[in-house]
Amino acid sequence: MFYHGERGWYCRRCVTFADVPLPEDSSKIVDSEYQLRFSLTERQQEVSERLREHVSEGHSVLLEAVCGAGKTEIIFAMIADQLAHGHKVCFAIARRQVVLEIAERLSQAFSHLKVIAVCQGHTDDLTGDLVVCTTHQLYRYRDYFQVLIIDEPDAFPYKGNETLQGIARHSCVGVTVYLTATPDNELKERAESGELRYLYLSKRPHGHPLCVPDVVYGGNGYLAVRAFFWLRRMHEEKKKVILFVGSKKTGRQIYRLLKRFLAVCYVNSETENRDELITQFRNGRYEVCIATSVLERGITIADVQVLVWKGDSDVFDEAALTQIAGRVGRSVTAPEGECLFLCSRRKESVDDCVTSIIRANND
Repeated sequence: MFYHGERGWYCRRCVTFADVPLPEDSSKIVDSEYQLRFSLTERQQEVSERLREHVSEGHSVLLEAVCGAGKTEIIFAMIADQLAHGHKVCFAIARRQVVLEIAERLSQAFSHLKVIAVCQGHTDDLTGDLVVCTTHQLYRYRDYFQVLIIDEPDAFPYKGNETLQGIARHSCVGVTVYLTATPDNELKERAESGELRYLYLSKRPHGHPLCVPDVVYGGNGYLAVRAFFWLRRMHEEKKKVILFVGSKKTGRQIYRLLKRFLAVCYVNSETENRDELITQFRNGRYEVCIATSVLERGITIADVQVLVWKGDSDVFDEAALTQIAGRVGRSVTAPEGECLFLCSRRKESVDDCVTSIIRANND
């Protein structure tokens, strides 16, 4: 991948990441006091304290926490401790929408700090007391952070992307904390070898079990009928629904069909007003949001139900399905809900997803 030109050697894989001057070094002791919206459970508090200790001792950590377990709040004590020692901390996330949401939550919790979001459309200010950015934007911060928190490292586009993973390594001179509900085999092996300290949280703060998906198999006609009656019941019960599809084409087809009967929106990776549509869906303007995998992670909507059309599609692996099911029951005010997988055939990824959720509920 290397080429020698007039300006010397460069990597063709990394050439799109232009050289930028390092932000001005701003190491300083800051007021890292924070406030939580809720009290941590005993188990959350235990994991939070052990994470703080591991990082202070210079160990990188894999924190596996089921969807909705409050892993963002669990790391607050570690962040506060590191900032109090003058260390620079970054929260790196795969997707722009989640960057903006996490930055807002951190701003509310750490009200005395300058928390900045660095992502597409938000690159004017690169220095703050606490940086939240997409993994792509880490190229701006070579050898800059003492603590790098990578959220959902098993998600696209970070997973399997050697360029992004290399950029992340070069941005951090200290320890890395990986946060995920679905660690891949590489992270598991690094934890088993002792390269990473391992922490696990299998319960949500409200104590209710994770939603176990109901899986239905059949031909297209039968699945369409099941979807129709399920959606009609959700409409009668005034429930919000995220309907996940495996492709943009399928999403458009279902959108054209459902908009005749329901208040429905459709979002994918190319939707320009995606943030606006999600806000309107959250506020009740739409009762069904059709979505590709762009909404499988990081989004929390109170009392939402989930339907997956063709859950046996190759685009949905075990991790994706587990994350999708994890959108249900995240709120303390609505800790339960329904998740329906409609499949044309039995698929190992579907079976493994259901098995892993049941196992987590039994831990």
